Amino acid sequence: MRVNVYRYLLIVLFTFAVGDYSVFAQYHVYWGDVHGHTSISDGKGSLDDFFTYARDAAKLDFVIITDHDFGNAPPWWMPREKWKLTQDTVDKYTMNGKFVAITGYEWTSQPKYWTEVGETGISERLFPGPPKFYNHKNVYFPSRVEYIFCAKDPAYMSPDLLAEVVHKNGGLIHNAHPSAEPEGKDQFDYSSSHYAVISNTEMGADTIRYDGKTYRIGWETTVQDFLNSGGKTGFVKGTDTHEGRSAARTAVLARELTREAIFEALRNRRNYAVSNARIVLEFKINEHDMGEEIEIEDKPHIAVRVKGTNKISEVVIVRDGAIVHSINPGEDVASFEYTDDSFEGNSYYYVRVTQVDTDEHGNRSSAWSSPIWVKRK
Repeated sequence: MRVNVYRYLLIVLFTFAVGDYSVFAQYHVYWGDVHGHTSISDGKGSLDDFFTYARDAAKLDFVIITDHDFGNAPPWWMPREKWKLTQDTVDKYTMNGKFVAITGYEWTSQPKYWTEVGETGISERLFPGPPKFYNHKNVYFPSRVEYIFCAKDPAYMSPDLLAEVVHKNGGLIHNAHPSAEPEGKDQFDYSSSHYAVISNTEMGADTIRYDGKTYRIGWETTVQDFLNSGGKTGFVKGTDTHEGRSAARTAVLARELTREAIFEALRNRRNYAVSNARIVLEFKINEHDMGEEIEIEDKPHIAVRVKGTNKISEVVIVRDGAIVHSINPGEDVASFEYTDDSFEGNSYYYVRVTQVDTDEHGNRSSAWSSPIWVKRK
């Protein structure tokens, strides 16, 4: 009942607040968390604790469990019985139309797996040569898979090798917490042929505040650099909770609340990232949804509609890493259209929304739509 009533209230709010909100004609907005850990790896609490909190306390529509592939004890490789338990628990908690649990894990590549880590490094000596800095990737599946494809296994030790086997098993991958530091320098080192399976990347602000301090981490800029190089990725976000406290960080536009429909949305990048608030966002170019690659004959005609949870301080349209249009609504709803007359024939666009409210550390509530890629016919 909670889901149906909430969905109805959203439709009513949009009908009266911003008019004909066409996203609801075909899709529902479902809220989830795509990154979280339990005591199976380096988090706290059981799988039951994790899913119960996500469903009953956080009131999520879906959640993906992503314990590290190294487990929580020697030989630092998740045991098969723990993977089976994860899948069994996911199936136990999934009830179509009410709550969807998804089995995943965090492919945790580490420089210490290579032999030449330097004099100050300690190597596990799994792979010869200088280290690769692939960072971490979250891997998840719509149905049961016999076992994980671990970053410590030579058969799956690179993003390309991982993507091949995950694709064969019907799964998806997203880039976890991209880094502007040296430890992330190889994180996008994979073939364009695998953009369809490594379909999304966790998105966040360039600058964050934590415990009274400000850190410049270059998160959004790092993702933009990948896009500017010709890369293709949509945007998701996760709490990366190690305390079993999931929260709404990813919105998907799906036809129904089933595991299959959630995967269909994520596969097509029909999703967006949020921080701290359930900001509802519609972004279209020439009537095409976020995540699409389109060809047009004239100029991109962009339509944006936002229903915030507080006053919206700014909505910007980003093209190829630069802001091409912005508004400052000062209200909790915004709706506008914009034609990019300076379009030169091949660009990506996305929308970023910022509210006036903040989390407990002072970070503004925000949303980032997945891009739309536009070419002239």
